Amino acid sequence: EPVPVAADLLEMMLFARKVYDEGGGTFDVTVGPLVEVWGFYRHAGHLPTSEELSQALSKVGMDKVSVDARSRTISFKTEGVRLDFGGIGKGLALDAAVRVLKSGGVTSAILNAGTSSIYALGAPPGADGWTVRIRNPYNGEAWVDELKLRDESLSTSGSYEQFFEIEGRKYCHIFDPHTGMPVEGMLSASSVAPTGMESDALSKVFFVGGLERARAYCRAHPGIRAILVPEPADGDPKPV
Repeated sequence: EPVPVAADLLEMMLFARKVYDEGGGTFDVTVGPLVEVWGFYRHAGHLPTSEELSQALSKVGMDKVSVDARSRTISFKTEGVRLDFGGIGKGLALDAAVRVLKSGGVTSAILNAGTSSIYALGAPPGADGWTVRIRNPYNGEAWVDELKLRDESLSTSGSYEQFFEIEGRKYCHIFDPHTGMPVEGMLSASSVAPTGMESDALSKVFFVGGLERARAYCRAHPGIRAILVPEPADGDPKPV
């Protein structure tokens, strides 16, 4: 049945649906059943059977969620739908923190939400922006790219921190919602956007959708930037 929700949750759901539509379903907050069946909620990897995967996929998809902005309610059309805001929640928190700082008269700051999402407010004294680096997936002490941000957010999604390995094959925690399978072939995807929610969600769109979808999205949305690090055939990873 419809459940009343707080204003910030409603805002997040409406934005999640927008990114879901614009990104061809590559970002989907209904992936909870997939996260569960692959064992990531228990921090113990599980290789699901085809039947388990099929059952989980039957509960995934924004078409199974109704969001009523007027009554501020959310309801599910299918039993067992489970929302997971791990791909957007930090961005929401960043944006809220930035509003608090601005209301207090702060004009220069950099905020970090769990190392994967940051917001650069203004610039340091005497500089034209905050310098940030995207880490090398193979070496935590090195980086693959460097850029400057001013009144922008950067988020990075990667396959190199949360994963499990079975019979020499790695399975990361970021899924393609269409297949239910962990994404392969991508080490990290970063997005730069005006808000934390945008950068947080779009880093998953680019990680799942790959290079061509990232290019098409950035062409259609001026002000959005993407830095992808595909898994190299050999040698060091390089940004695209």
